[in-house]
Amino acid sequence: MHIHHKVLLVPMQPTPNGRLHIGHGGGTYLRADVIARALRAQGHEVAVVTGSDVYEDWVVAAAHREGRSPEETYRDHHTGIARDLSRLSIGLDAWIDPAGQTHRDAYRQLHEDVLTRLRATGAARTEDERIPYAQDSGRALVGPWIAGECPHCGRPCGGSTCTYCGEYFVPEQLVRARSRVGDSPVEWRTERNWFATADDPRAIADRHRAAGLRPVFLAPLLRALDQHGGRVRLTGQGDWGIRGATLPAGKVISNGYFLYSVYCGEVHRALTGAAVNPFTPGSGVTTVGLFGSDNSTPGLLVPDVIAQGSQGTLAPFDATVVNGMLHFEGHKCSTSKRHGIWLSELLEGTSVSADELRYALLHAPLDHGPADIDLRTLTHHIDALRTWRATVLRPALDLLREQPRPVWRPDPALKAAADQYALLTPYAPDLTRAVTAFDEWIGSALEPDAGWLVGVALLGRPLLPELAGHVWARLGLPGEPGLRRAAHLEPLPPRSPAAAAGPLPGPLTPASLRQYVHLQEPE
Repeated sequence: MHIHHKVLLVPMQPTPNGRLHIGHGGGTYLRADVIARALRAQGHEVAVVTGSDVYEDWVVAAAHREGRSPEETYRDHHTGIARDLSRLSIGLDAWIDPAGQTHRDAYRQLHEDVLTRLRATGAARTEDERIPYAQDSGRALVGPWIAGECPHCGRPCGGSTCTYCGEYFVPEQLVRARSRVGDSPVEWRTERNWFATADDPRAIADRHRAAGLRPVFLAPLLRALDQHGGRVRLTGQGDWGIRGATLPAGKVISNGYFLYSVYCGEVHRALTGAAVNPFTPGSGVTTVGLFGSDNSTPGLLVPDVIAQGSQGTLAPFDATVVNGMLHFEGHKCSTSKRHGIWLSELLEGTSVSADELRYALLHAPLDHGPADIDLRTLTHHIDALRTWRATVLRPALDLLREQPRPVWRPDPALKAAADQYALLTPYAPDLTRAVTAFDEWIGSALEPDAGWLVGVALLGRPLLPELAGHVWARLGLPGEPGLRRAAHLEPLPPRSPAAAAGPLPGPLTPASLRQYVHLQEPE
């Protein structure tokens, strides 16, 4: 598939109901960063724009748990999440607070305008639906307030999507629905909300197939198209959210991922001075959505339904990158269930570096479905990288300093990097194969000379940016590692003596990290 020279990546907005865990870090946000770095290394202009999902009811649930207001809760976690992403070397061009003073009015207006447009085109219509309420509090049991079993796989779930199989459902489809807070009996009421349905469901499936979406991630979309023809929600019950001027009390506009992305496009337009939003048809910008498999409906279905209903004013994502859920020691990482390892605790409280954690997480094959990692596997990968740096990389850099004029052939490094970058396009990327290519290069029988070091920098740039930048700088090369720059390098100049490098961290053990592990059985 064609990639324009200008690219906008929008990883799904995290909910600020807590800090980020390794499931977040190893999934959507790592993919956005790796793909962005690989594209930049090939000469593309790339921006990564996202923000936090402050209007999610999970924020209210977290506020209830933490004993403070939703505003205090989301602002604290919004700031903390930005720090988590930075600690993991996830580069963002903008980090948006849609409820903050800078964006609040424009963000709400965009949602209001799109809903009005869909009403005008006839794409939006009102429908009756059955909503569960708690008899004691009168609260609508949606989002974090509802629990039950998935109608497709039978596993415990809540909200509107199963985190195990990716199934999307409306509240009345949930099996044995019950309140998640307290023991109040459930009372079902009929409510009227706005929905939109795909004009051409088959075209949606065909478009994602043509873009290379893997069958494991396509399956939930096909079920949704088959079961309800691509019906998506535009409004719902709630008091915390985007209140539309034309909606009655107790109703909010759905705070969906796609319109969040369109707003990110507005921010991108302002940053770059572009004439139109990247989601305008024919904008000349490749738009890329990135999200976990538990968000198949928001990420794969909703963009096409809204684009079809907008009648040419909006285009869906050009490419979508879906990752499976990361399980830690047998259970899915979860903020609300406090299961996993939190990035802040690991990267701020231990000797583990961003590169080392990225390296370990890249070996989990999330591009092909769910994957499990445990503490022993995590420490094994980190120790392997540390050992290689101490026994192979450092001696090679020291040897380079002693050579008056290193001579190298660029072809092997350029070919290896080009082959690796081909695995990191927005169309069916494979980060685990990409880190395997890096492993094969650093473990090859090639002489650890200047040409080999250039290969380390080029293949490391998307995956381990700090290490790659260090090697590139030690080679005396300007800027960041890139194919064009490497292809036109002259034989390297004599090296001036470099300061002695400091000691590398010693080996890790699972026991040394156990104190940072949170384990809690899911409901």
